[in-house]
Amino acid sequence: MLGSKANLIEVQEQLKLHARTQYRQIQLGFMMEEGHARWLTHEEISQGVVAAIQQDRPIHIVGTLQPWEKRPF
Repeated sequence: MLGSKANLIEVQEQLKLHARTQYRQIQLGFMMEEGHARWLTHEEISQGVVAAIQQDRPIHIVGTLQPWEKRPF
């Protein structure tokens, strides 16, 4: 699995969902602060998931995914 590098549209297209299923994707990224990258905190993840539910978006990204090569290791 590619995790945060996955193409969200391709992932959804590969799923075999029942016609009445509502599918939502939440992708977790990282945060950039003062030129340094860090992973999301538990609180940021929780808040992002709540925001995605409240906004009822089909795709929601918490944090940032770009530039991917700057992500923390």
